[in-house]
Amino acid sequence: MYKVMIVDDETIILSGIKFLVDWAKNDCVITATARNGKDAMEQIRKMPPDIILADLNMPVMDGITLMKTVREEYPDIVFIVLTNLEEFELARQALQCRAVDYLVKSQLEAPALEKALEHAKEEYVRRSQLMAASAADYFEKKHQEDLINSALQEIIFFRRGRQKEEYARLLSDAGMLEEYCLIYIPFEFSDFREEPPEKEEKAEMMEWVRELAAKTAENFFGGNYIILDTGESSSLVLFAYPGRAAFNPEFFARKLTGAVHSIMPADCSVLYTEMYAGWEEIDRCASEYRALMERYYLGLSAAEMKESLKDYEPLGLRGVGTQLAQEIRQRNMKGIQRIMDNIEARVMGTAHQKSQAIWLLNELNREASAALADVAGEGNAGFRDRISSIAAIENINTRSKVMEWLSMLRNTLTDVIGSSGTPGNLAAEKARKYVLKNIEAHISLQETAAAVGVSVGYLSTVFKKEFGQSFVDYVNSTKIEYACRLLDEKKLMVMEIACRLGYENAYYFSKVFRKYMGMSPTDYQKREKI
Repeated sequence: MYKVMIVDDETIILSGIKFLVDWAKNDCVITATARNGKDAMEQIRKMPPDIILADLNMPVMDGITLMKTVREEYPDIVFIVLTNLEEFELARQALQCRAVDYLVKSQLEAPALEKALEHAKEEYVRRSQLMAASAADYFEKKHQEDLINSALQEIIFFRRGRQKEEYARLLSDAGMLEEYCLIYIPFEFSDFREEPPEKEEKAEMMEWVRELAAKTAENFFGGNYIILDTGESSSLVLFAYPGRAAFNPEFFARKLTGAVHSIMPADCSVLYTEMYAGWEEIDRCASEYRALMERYYLGLSAAEMKESLKDYEPLGLRGVGTQLAQEIRQRNMKGIQRIMDNIEARVMGTAHQKSQAIWLLNELNREASAALADVAGEGNAGFRDRISSIAAIENINTRSKVMEWLSMLRNTLTDVIGSSGTPGNLAAEKARKYVLKNIEAHISLQETAAAVGVSVGYLSTVFKKEFGQSFVDYVNSTKIEYACRLLDEKKLMVMEIACRLGYENAYYFSKVFRKYMGMSPTDYQKREKI
C-alpha cells in the first residue's frame, strides 16, 4: 500500500478527507496528519510517506515552502495540493514544484480525489524507478572512480607497480593518459578565535575546500579531473587530464587561491607538474609531484623547484624528546637551550622530508608536556598535553611553521623553567597588556600567544591561574567595560560601538553585553537616562 500524509490547518478538512474515500480500496493508507508544514516536516523525517495531500495556505510553514523542502530531501515523494478558488497563483507555483494535481477544497468529491490518487501513485512509481536507475549509474561510476583513485595512489604515493598492465589499461580506457598533470594544493588555516581547527571542524572545512576546488576544476577541465584521496589533512591533490585542450595553470591557480581566501580563514598555494603523456611518463610525473610537495615544505624558490633535488637527509634527532624531558625535570635551563639550539640547527640545516619534522614535533610535544606536568606539580595538571594540540601540528605544511613551533616551545619552557618568579606570571601579564593595548581590535588567544611567544595551551592555563578567569572571559569583560564607557558618552550608536570593538556584528555584541551586564546595550543606555 502507498503511505499517505494529509497536511491542513483546518480540522474539518482533515476529518472530511479521511472519510471521503475508501483508502484501502485505493491501495493507500493514511500514516500521518499534520496541522502545518513544520509539523509535517518533522514527521516526514521520521517516516517518509509516498504521497502528501497538503494545503497551501498554512501557518508556521506554508505548503509551497514545505514542497520545496521535501523536494530537496525526498525527491520521490509526490504532492497533491489542496487550495481555494482564489488561490490560483499558489496552485500555479505548486505545479511548478512538481505537484501532480491540485484539488479545490470547496468542490472536493470522492471521484476527483481517487483520480488524483491514481495519478500520484503512477508518478511515485515513475520517480522511484528513475531514482533507482540514477543510483545504479552513480554507484557504477563511483566504483570506477574508486578503482582509478586506488591505481593512481599506488603509482604516485606508494611507487608500487604490481599491477602495471592493469593500471595502464584502466587509465587508458578512461582517457586519462593522453595528456595529464598533478596539482598539489596545500592549505594554511588562520584567524581562529582560539586554537587551529580541531579534527571535526577541520574535516568540515576541508569538505568546503574540496567542493570549491572541484567547482574551480570543473570550470577548467570539465569532468576531466579526479581529486585523489591522499589522507592528508591540510592539502588536496588533483590529477587533471585536459587532453589536448589548452590549460593555463597560472590562471587556475589564481582563480582557486582567490576563491579560497575570499570565503574562508585559509590561504592556499597551487603547485603543478609539467604536462605528461602516455603510461611511460607517469613515473616521471609522480616523481616531479613528490619533489614539488617536499620543496614546498622546505620553502625553496620556484627556480630551485625546477632543479633536481639531492637525496633527503635524516634529521638525526632520535631520542631528543627524552633528552629534553630530562633537562626539564632537572630544571636545567642551559641544557634546555642547548638541546633546542641543536634541534633548530638540524631543522634549518638539512634537506629533510616533512614527515620527519612532524614526527619530531609530536615527540617533543608529548615528552615536554609530560615533563612540565611533573615540574608544575599536582596542582597544575593542566600543563599536561597542553603545549600544543595535535591539530596544530597537523596543520603545519612548511619548514618555517616548524621553526615557529620550535620557537614557541622554547619560549614556553623559558617562561616555566627560566623565570625567577612564579612560572606563568610573565606570560600572563604580557597577554593582559596585549589585550589592553588592542582593545578595539579582534583579539584571539592564538594571536595573543604568538605575540607573547608561548603556546596557546600554556597561555590559556597560566592566564586562568593568574587572573582567575579564562582568557576569553577576560577579553570580553574588558571590552564590555570599555563599551559601557562609550555608551555613557552617548556619542556612538550600538552598531558603531560593536564595530569599533572588533565584534562581528551588533547582534553578537549585544549577546555578549547581555551575558556580562544582564541587559542589552539599549536597555543600559535607557537606564542611564533615568
